Amino acid sequence: MSGLSIPSRDSSPLPALSRQDVHVWFCPLVRHEEQRVALAALLSRDEQARAARFAFDRDRHRFILSHGLLRAILAGYVGREATQIEFATGAHGKPALSGRSCAAQDIQFSLSHSGAYAVVAVAAGRAVGVDVEVRRKDVNAPNLAQRFFAAGEAQQIIQTHGDAQQQLFYRYWTVKEAYLKGRGVGLSLGLDRFEILFDDGSPLARVRTSDSEALDMNWQMRSLSLADDLSGALAVEGPAWQVQLWDSSTDLFR
Repeated sequence: MSGLSIPSRDSSPLPALSRQDVHVWFCPLVRHEEQRVALAALLSRDEQARAARFAFDRDRHRFILSHGLLRAILAGYVGREATQIEFATGAHGKPALSGRSCAAQDIQFSLSHSGAYAVVAVAAGRAVGVDVEVRRKDVNAPNLAQRFFAAGEAQQIIQTHGDAQQQLFYRYWTVKEAYLKGRGVGLSLGLDRFEILFDDGSPLARVRTSDSEALDMNWQMRSLSLADDLSGALAVEGPAWQVQLWDSSTDLFR
C-alpha cells in the first residue's frame, strides 16, 4: 500500500484558502483504491457502520473512499487530525463541521459523489453546495424535465436534441442540486419551485424563484468542467468569489 500523509496544521500540502476563494476538489476514487484501508481508518464509528450496511462491495468501497477523502481534505483546512473531525447535521440533513472541529476561519463544505467520482467544495465564511452526476445515455431527459423542472427549463430541454439534450438536462440538474445543497433545504423546496438562468456563453448562472419572480441575489452558481462523462455544478453564497479546482490524486497527499 502506498503511504498516506494526513494534512496537519503545521505541515499542510493544501493551498491557502482566502475569504474570496472556493476550492473544489475533484476526487477520482479509483486512483485512491490502494489507500482505502488507510482512509477507512479515518472514519467515525457511525460512518463505518453506514459503510457496513451497503449490500455491494463496490458501493461500500466508494463510500469509504469519498468520506475518507472528505475528512483528509477538511483536516488540512481546520488544522486537526482527520479522525478528530466532527460533524453536525442541519434540519434537512446538510452536514457541517461541529464547534470543536471548526477553526476560526469558519470552514464550510459540501460533498457529492456519483459512480466512481466524488467532489468536495470548501469555502471560508460562506455556504457552498456542490453536485456531480455521471451522465447516463438512457436517461429520458424530456420526461424527467417535464415532471420535475420549471416550465421554462423543460421547454429548453425538449427543444434540444441528441447529446446536447442530455448535456443540457444534466447541466440543469446539477446546478439545481448544488443550489439546494448550498441552502441546506434539500428537496423540500421542490425542483420546479425555482428556475435556473444561465448567462449566455458563460458557466455562471442565477436562480429565480417561482413565487416572487425575483432573482435570488444571495447565490450564484456555475457549471464545473470535470471528466468527459460527468456533469458538475457549484453554488456559492455571497458575491466576489473565485473557484480553484484541485485533484485529490495529485494535490492532496505527499
